[in-house]
Amino acid sequence: MRVGLLYLGITVLLLTGVVSLMAYDISPDNKLLGEWKEVSWEFEKLDEAVDHEFWGISKSITDQLKKEISRELAFHEAEVWKFYPDGKISLEGSNGKRASLFWRLKGRGHVLKLFGHADSIEHYQIQKLTDDTMEIHFNTDLQARGIIKMTFKKIRNQ
Repeated sequence: MRVGLLYLGITVLLLTGVVSLMAYDISPDNKLLGEWKEVSWEFEKLDEAVDHEFWGISKSITDQLKKEISRELAFHEAEVWKFYPDGKISLEGSNGKRASLFWRLKGRGHVLKLFGHADSIEHYQIQKLTDDTMEIHFNTDLQARGIIKMTFKKIRNQ
């Protein structure tokens, strides 16, 4: 009888701990809110059929290639992404150019959907999302064809 009560007590404690941890975890939607500054672009995965070393193709992406890749995308020339709780996102470039779109997380919070730009919908895979860092991936068919990794740092309001 005592062993059964002991197991019941342990089970209740474990469940209470798990529920408490889950209650304090911040949802991906809330982690996205705020301003994010783009800090890098690089190829995460390159086309395996190409000898990248032979052709001198590196993982880092030049500004020229970045412009070519992002030409048809909503975030073209955007360096700061501002996520708002009402589902709006403001994309701002260093040249003062701004675009306003809408965002939504899909799947289990790992797919970022941007829409409202020339009737197109863009999807990005969120690979990493912490309080300070966001890393998103998207596919491109240009040149060395690969997965592009964009890294952002959270801008802290002072």
